[in-house]
Amino acid sequence: MTVADATPTGLKICIVDDDPLLLGHLAEAVSGLGHTTLPALKVDTALEIVAASSVDAVVVDILMPDRDGLDFIMAIRGVVPRIRIVAMSGGGRIGANAVLTMATGLGADAVLAKPFSITELEQALTG
Repeated sequence: MTVADATPTGLKICIVDDDPLLLGHLAEAVSGLGHTTLPALKVDTALEIVAASSVDAVVVDILMPDRDGLDFIMAIRGVVPRIRIVAMSGGGRIGANAVLTMATGLGADAVLAKPFSITELEQALTG
């Protein structure tokens, strides 16, 4: 990403997580870093946001009901190949490393195992 890609307040970042509480905390933290946030509780909503907005990056949870983060990565890479994707996961029953390795293989630029710090998130977003 270049400086020209950034909004006046920083990057425009879509955050996707099915947990409303975590989504709110992440949006607040990312906004506190000076970025514009576009939260989504579902993959389909996030795909609509990315299609309608000039989004610089996406932070996406991997394990979600309906469509998961891996499906999101595959869908978005075909449409917006240059968008920065940060995948996050607690891993559920199979563990974070397994699903985050899959996310990297599908095109995630960075991965974060939950829980993570805001510093780790910022580093993942800025590359």
